[in-house]
Amino acid sequence: MSLPPISARVSIAVGVVVAVVAATTAVLVLPNYWHRQELRAERDVALAFAQAWQQGKLDSQPYAGATGSQVAARTQTITAGLTPARVDRPSAVTVTTMTETARSRAATAKLAVTWTLLGGTPWRYTTTIDLRKVSGLWHVVWTPAVVHPGLVAGQVLEVTRRQPPRAPIIGAGGKVLVTDRPVVEVGLVPGRIVNYATTVRDVSETVGVEDTEGLARRLAAAGPDTFVDVITLRMDAYRAVSAKLRSIPGTAFRNATLPLSPATGFARALIGSVGPATADVVTASKGRVLTGDVVGLSGLQAAYDAQLAGTPGVTVRAASPGLPSTGTVAPAPVTVFDVAAPVPGRPLRVTLDLATQEAADAALASAPKPAALVAIRVGTGDVLAVANGGPNATGYDRALLGQYPPGSTFKIATTLALLRSGLTPNTPVRCPPSVTVNGKVFTNAEGEALGSVPFHEDFAQSCNGAFVGSAGRITSRQLADAADSLGIGHPDALGVPAFMGSAPVTGDPTQHAAQMIGQGEVLVSPMAVATMSAAVAAGRLTPPRLVLDPAPATSATPGPPLPAAPIAALRTMMREVVTSGTGTALLGVPGVVRGKTGTAEFGTDNPPQTHAWFTGYRGAVAFAVIVEGGGFGGAVAAPIAARFLRMLPE
Repeated sequence: MSLPPISARVSIAVGVVVAVVAATTAVLVLPNYWHRQELRAERDVALAFAQAWQQGKLDSQPYAGATGSQVAARTQTITAGLTPARVDRPSAVTVTTMTETARSRAATAKLAVTWTLLGGTPWRYTTTIDLRKVSGLWHVVWTPAVVHPGLVAGQVLEVTRRQPPRAPIIGAGGKVLVTDRPVVEVGLVPGRIVNYATTVRDVSETVGVEDTEGLARRLAAAGPDTFVDVITLRMDAYRAVSAKLRSIPGTAFRNATLPLSPATGFARALIGSVGPATADVVTASKGRVLTGDVVGLSGLQAAYDAQLAGTPGVTVRAASPGLPSTGTVAPAPVTVFDVAAPVPGRPLRVTLDLATQEAADAALASAPKPAALVAIRVGTGDVLAVANGGPNATGYDRALLGQYPPGSTFKIATTLALLRSGLTPNTPVRCPPSVTVNGKVFTNAEGEALGSVPFHEDFAQSCNGAFVGSAGRITSRQLADAADSLGIGHPDALGVPAFMGSAPVTGDPTQHAAQMIGQGEVLVSPMAVATMSAAVAAGRLTPPRLVLDPAPATSATPGPPLPAAPIAALRTMMREVVTSGTGTALLGVPGVVRGKTGTAEFGTDNPPQTHAWFTGYRGAVAFAVIVEGGGFGGAVAAPIAARFLRMLPE
């Protein structure tokens, strides 16, 4: 066999070497290529699982050792108690890392999982999924530990919310007005009752429960050992009836605490109540409040619930539900995951003064009809008392929200306008028994006729004829401006809803005449009338304030100084109301009291019904009292004001 030439042999040798090198390179590079492809496949399966879990579509994925529907059902069982809608999906699932085992036979992926728990609290943790090749394709190996690494077979995740103690409401001088106080929950246990009808009757009569039929139905539907709530009593109220209650078969008692004011009636409509959240409260909270939470249901407690309640703590437990405590199958140990610690609420600071509020509540105890009393500190505008009382007063805060004709209390504003226009306290002004304006007859409240007397006497005796007859001395605009300078119609800056009055300008002479005596379209609340008296006492308008912390969204600034001479005259005239006018019910009250009575017509009766008013001030305390449908202000409202002032230090 002949060999090729040397040059040809060299070329062949080089070609062989190149071929060998190329082949060797192919062997080295090919595994890296397939490795990358495998990692991409593993990653895609992990990403698909994460997306399916977040979307609630776990049944759409293939698994090693289980079907998609089985995985979806088991996951839903484990996580049903975590979220408000009892859905089985987290709010976010992200693949963070991938790890491959030898020869690409298995892999693991780390997942960052976030749940939005009951109440909106986020829960974040990391879990791991194993991946295995089945028939050449990657599948997720599902176990309970995929849902959370702390889970074992048979366990589910449960959420517990822990509400922190409710923050107090603090009044003037740092005195605590509302804080946790001891109460007794009175209930009935059906299995201990001898005679249902007798027990329901006796318990209801003892504690004042009116819905006896409802109580009987709840007892009939309850189990024999169930504690059926009847009423929750303050400790002093419980002690007064405890002996009788304990003698009734079937009664049971539980000690507890509730955020309460010092007494049952203490500023009740303003402060409001606390209790289990209603369905409406839960819906309106948009997830902040859950069924079973204790929340503010009315008044300040409701308006500032988020501040006072704080943030509940959240705990997740891995537990074995439904397993017996004894037997062959022992439940797995309970594992607790603290998600968020409870955050205490922040105290609500208000201007209410403990002693002044107690005096106001006590003064209204004798009111013959629903009544209200507001007290304000002169010069600062601090609201010292907001009281609502009288029979059938309910929980309506008429002191702040009521809209009433002010009657003759509005003559304070009318007199200021007249004095500004040049009238003096000594100017003779005729007081006839009646005045007719465009066919409308205006009469005096008690039919008095003083004749031509100095204007200060017309004011002291509250002569409607004198004021209606003076309507031509001022315009409706001048009257509205005087009312505005005393706070009527100003924005509410209390931090709670309040009606601050309305005194509209009118071009109708009859309406203008009516508004001279606080009728027509003039409307006020007791808060607005007390503000008017406080402005006279201070010589300038100081808008009332109630909530200090947090500061109200609406702020108000003091008004300019009121004209000195008219205000000085008005103060003297308000003193005469007490010493010799319609407000002599306060003549024996210690200190120098100045005021104005009011008898305000309302309704369509003939003769019309009347609200009874009295407003005024003594020292640094200005106030207003109304008794709905109470009759004459001097006879009904003024004595209540006197009782109020007698309970306060001068």
